[in-house]
Amino acid sequence: MDSTAQSTFIVDLAAYAQNLRVVRDMLPKECAIMAVVKGNAYGHGSVAIAQRALQAGAAMLGVATVEEAIVLRSASITAPITVLMQPPADAFPEAIENNLRLVLSDIDAAEKLGELARKRNRVIPIHCKVDTGMGREGLDPESVIAAMRHVTRVSHIDIEGVATHFSSADDIDDPATANQLRVFKQVLRQFEKEGIPYEVAHAANSAAIVGHPASAFSMVRPGLMTYGVWPTDTPPERMALRPVGRWESKIVLIKELPSGWSIGYGRTYTTERPTRTAVIPVGYADGYKVQFGNNADVLIRGRRCPVRGRVSMDQIVVDVTEVPGVTAGDSAVLIGIDGSEQITVSELAKRARTVGQDILSCIGPRVHRVYVN
Repeated sequence: MDSTAQSTFIVDLAAYAQNLRVVRDMLPKECAIMAVVKGNAYGHGSVAIAQRALQAGAAMLGVATVEEAIVLRSASITAPITVLMQPPADAFPEAIENNLRLVLSDIDAAEKLGELARKRNRVIPIHCKVDTGMGREGLDPESVIAAMRHVTRVSHIDIEGVATHFSSADDIDDPATANQLRVFKQVLRQFEKEGIPYEVAHAANSAAIVGHPASAFSMVRPGLMTYGVWPTDTPPERMALRPVGRWESKIVLIKELPSGWSIGYGRTYTTERPTRTAVIPVGYADGYKVQFGNNADVLIRGRRCPVRGRVSMDQIVVDVTEVPGVTAGDSAVLIGIDGSEQITVSELAKRARTVGQDILSCIGPRVHRVYVN
């Protein structure tokens, strides 16, 4: 751990590559992988993860914004990069300059992009998004064919892909995913009937890869599971995925508090006995969520130590009364394994009533990243 860092996120690149192999084994042989590295690779660091993804056989990288893609291009990554959200038109010139693929959801955007590409004598690959039930971006299934006929006449635009996105694939019992899949298949059949050319079709995120194998098509977009978090609400008995990130800090102060003493803002916790506490320099500014106040544990010397009081911007207080010998400088594990105990991303997500993506992507820039393997 860097001597000046308040906390460290240790990223195991070998574990990431292993998780990609798990994904690969779930797919038909001819199905390609777009490794999703948006949100700074879910907090793990987009450049290092993208490089390892490509080494492990990913055919394409997926990001959310043009800015995220430029970070990868600046690191000399030349592989195909797809911007999964339709960017504002003023980002189109940078997208063209950096040879990016854009997911588009309307005709006007395609026309503007084509005109800019024509002026630069470039042909830009696009992926047409179809809204099969997510209710965000995407063309309506009833109008997508007419729209794509129009787009095929826009010069300097190449329809490389057709995509959709599932709203609730993580819930295996929700029939909405099967319905979205049915609609998307109908759209693809219409594309073929109308002779609208495209090279790849992609729909499956991590949860769909696991729970809906028929959604693989010719490419998939795994994100969460590649970082070692099972993507559905029914994890297997034997976990094939390996956690990629370990978040740890160090105790900076030990205090002895009397019974009846309050801890933290708002005095949300009051000691019921003489209590030994440890102060850890991590807070919500680092991504350790406010919801963990009085509602999470930290691992110290292989034991679970409960967070007491509110999470502050820069600090938390944990109860170490039951752990003998704890001193300042001891390691404190926020996510990861210590001895026989483990705190997982899924556990923290449940405690915060959120999703694993939220836990990971919120780990902030103050947290020092270290890459191993």
